[in-house]
Amino acid sequence: MIFFISVVTYSQNVTSPYSIIGIGDIETSYFNRTSGMANTGIAYRNNTSVILNNPASLSNLQNQLFIVELSGRGRIVNYSGTGVAPGTTGKDFSVERFSLGIRAAKFWGIAVGLMPFSTSNYSFNGTTSLQGTNTTLPVTYNGNGGINRFYFVNGFRITKNLSIGVNTSFLSGSLTRSDSIFTADQNTGVFTTKNIYLRNLYFDYGLQYHIPVSKKWDVSLGATYSNQTDLRAQTTALVKDERGDTLSNQTLSNNFFTLPSSAGAGIAITKNKNLSFLADYRYQNWSSLNMSGADYRLVNSHRYSAGVEYSKLKQYLGVPYEVYNLQAGAYYNQSYLDIGNEQITDMGFTIGAGLNSKRSTLSYHLSAEIGVKGSKFTPVKETYAGFTITFSYKDFWYTKGKKFD
Repeated sequence: MIFFISVVTYSQNVTSPYSIIGIGDIETSYFNRTSGMANTGIAYRNNTSVILNNPASLSNLQNQLFIVELSGRGRIVNYSGTGVAPGTTGKDFSVERFSLGIRAAKFWGIAVGLMPFSTSNYSFNGTTSLQGTNTTLPVTYNGNGGINRFYFVNGFRITKNLSIGVNTSFLSGSLTRSDSIFTADQNTGVFTTKNIYLRNLYFDYGLQYHIPVSKKWDVSLGATYSNQTDLRAQTTALVKDERGDTLSNQTLSNNFFTLPSSAGAGIAITKNKNLSFLADYRYQNWSSLNMSGADYRLVNSHRYSAGVEYSKLKQYLGVPYEVYNLQAGAYYNQSYLDIGNEQITDMGFTIGAGLNSKRSTLSYHLSAEIGVKGSKFTPVKETYAGFTITFSYKDFWYTKGKKFD
C-alpha cells in the first residue's frame, strides 16, 4: 500500500509554475480532520483521529483503538498572467496520506505512515541565446517529482495537562528537470535531463498544554519546532541529441539542500466539549540560508490560519460519542519565494464535514477549499478549488489484560 501511495502521489497533472524553485511547493496541508479548518491544529486535540499538525496530540488517542486513515485530494486550477493562454487550466486527483495510529500505553500514542513533503510540476516555453552569437533558439522547460515523508510519530503525556511529541521522518524523493533546445528549423535539438535525488532524516517537535478553565470552557495551547536540516542531494545529467544518441551522462555533484528551522504556535478554545475555535501561526526561517537567483530569492515564510468546529455529540451507556462535525476556516500564507521583489502569497477559505457510520466503525471526512496564489503583480496567478476526503477505520486492538484510562 505504501508503494502504491508513493507512485500515485507523483501522478500530478496540475502545473505549479513556482515549483521550479528549490524543492518545489512545500506542502502546507496535513490531509486529516483539520483540512476543513484550513489545517489549523497546533493546539487541536482529538482522540479518534490521527492529527499530525502537532506530534504531542497523539498522546490523546482513545484507549484500545487502532486507527487507519487514507486521504486523497482533488484540485482544479485556472492560470492567468503574462504569457499564459486564456482558459489554461489543470486538474488532478491523487492519494496523499496513509496513517496507522494506536495508543501504546496510558501515556503514549504512536502513528506511522506516508505523506508528501513537497511536489514539483511545471512546463514553460521560452527562448535562449546561443553563446557567442545574436541567435535565439526556442527552449522548453519541464519538471516533475517531489519529496515524500515516511513518518514515525510519538506523543507522550507528561502530566495530566502537559504532552510532548516528536515526529521522526525520513525524507526521500527526486526532482526531474528537462530542457529541450531546438534549432529554428526544428531539425536539430539537444535534450538535457537532470535528476536530483534527495534524502535525510527530519525531526519535528511538539508541545501541548490543556487548561480546563471551567465546566464549560477548555483552553489548549500548542507549539512546534523543527531544526535546520541538510538534505543530501545527488545530481546527475543526461544529454541526448535529436536522434536519441547520448552525448553526455555524468554525476554533476554530491552536495546538500538545506531546509531552514521552523516554528509554530496555536490556541484552541472549546465550549461544552463540542464547539472549538482555533488559530495557528507558522514560521520558516528561509532568509538565513541566503539563497537567490537571477530574479528571485528565498525569504522568510509566514502562515496564519483560523478555524471553527462544531461536533454533534450523543451519549451511549454514559459515554459521549460523535455523530457528525461541521467546520470552516481561512488562511493567509506568505511563501518562501520572492520574485522580482514580490513575495508570493496564498490565501483562501475552507469548509468541512465529517460523519461516523452507524453500521460500522468507518468514518468519513470531506473538506472543500477555494484559494488564490500569486497576485496581479506576479507573472502567473493561480485560482484554484479542491477537496480532500479522508476515510478512517477504527477497531479494538487490545482486548485482554490491563485497560488504559
